[in-house]
Amino acid sequence: MRTIAAALTSALHWRQRMKTIVDEAGEVIAKATDDHTLVGGHHRLAVAASLGQRLFWRDTGEPVKLDLFFRHKFSSTDGLSRSPRL
Repeated sequence: MRTIAAALTSALHWRQRMKTIVDEAGEVIAKATDDHTLVGGHHRLAVAASLGQRLFWRDTGEPVKLDLFFRHKFSSTDGLSRSPRL
């Protein structure tokens, strides 16, 4: 019985808690996990960011820091820039 209970408990831990991003009007913009991985609403989040809208976490009401979602893989300071060096 303990083995079954342990297996069921550990099976539930793989699922991460979802958080919802809303705009000032309370409209859902996107969904993300606790580690800021976007699950849905990529395009809506990008549009809201480009329009300068303020976004908030629904559960806490804190402002969303958009730089967590828009990280650039290639920047000019990391040596992996897209432009070739001559």
